[in-house]
Amino acid sequence: MIKAYILTVTYAGKMEKILKEMRKLENIESIAVVAGDYDIIVKANVKTLEDLMKLTDKIQSIDGIKRTTTQVVEKEIAL
Repeated sequence: MIKAYILTVTYAGKMEKILKEMRKLENIESIAVVAGDYDIIVKANVKTLEDLMKLTDKIQSIDGIKRTTTQVVEKEIAL
């Protein structure tokens, strides 16, 4: 299983519509609205890098998404 964080920048006034569309997508573990350089952080779990690319493409096609940056988890540290 490949885990990744998709950091998303949105256009103003589009947040609710974007969140509604993101909730429909598969392979998303969680969605967090955040303050700072990004507006939404999506935690994804996919089987392959191709699946990750498809998910990223779907997110980028949502009306109101300005840009995304994807960070693939190399190692997860248990606390």
